[in-house]
Amino acid sequence: MRLTRSGERVLKVARPLWAQAQNKVLKDLGTRAWDDAQRRLARLLHVAVEKRRLRQKRMRKPVRA
Repeated sequence: MRLTRSGERVLKVARPLWAQAQNKVLKDLGTRAWDDAQRRLARLLHVAVEKRRLRQKRMRKPVRA
């Protein structure tokens, strides 16, 4: 996958803005709260992916009469 030139320009502008926003949140929350939020988000992602995987597995299972 490749970005278009337009996409590359947008990304070039967005990256420093994203870094500024992330640094502000880190400064406002503090490192402990930031680390806790990162852990919780990673766990939430893991649970969501696992739930989706199990749901797809159930849907593929043949129904026995």
